[in-house]
Amino acid sequence: MTGTLKALIAATAVVTMAGCSSMTELTVRETKAHPNWYVDCEQIGSEGWKFWNRDKYAYACGMGESRFEQASEAQAYAFAVKGFAERINGTVNSSTVVDITDNTRTTRTVVEHKVADTVIREHLEVKRYAYELGTTGNVHTYVRIKMPLETFDRLIQEAKNAKVSAI
Repeated sequence: MTGTLKALIAATAVVTMAGCSSMTELTVRETKAHPNWYVDCEQIGSEGWKFWNRDKYAYACGMGESRFEQASEAQAYAFAVKGFAERINGTVNSSTVVDITDNTRTTRTVVEHKVADTVIREHLEVKRYAYELGTTGNVHTYVRIKMPLETFDRLIQEAKNAKVSAI
């Protein structure tokens, strides 16, 4: 019975160590930093071999911040998908009003960006980076997602067709 107990304890220790070895630790930083690919988030690009077999993609980036890692990641994905939706189905209404009364000038600019319900499909995660900011304890997550360019173009056309049929 003692041999069985030792074997059980040893097996549990091996399983625990194997499980922990496949885990990655979240980096803790003392200063806020954005990955270069997030700052320079390209909107359209290609991947694949240099001269042939290059696939074209549309990209969108997002950033999230929360005390909870999963909430930070959900925010980042939501902002990235919002970036696609704005490009596929967004409209901008802008106006500037200048009032001059008794040689006093008042300027007011209003920009309104609307995005109707938009279909987003066939997108994949390309890059992800997360760290915990030591001074606040908040997790910062950055993602870049991609979509095949032909799908992106097709979604733009579907949105245009829906606007035309609504009129």
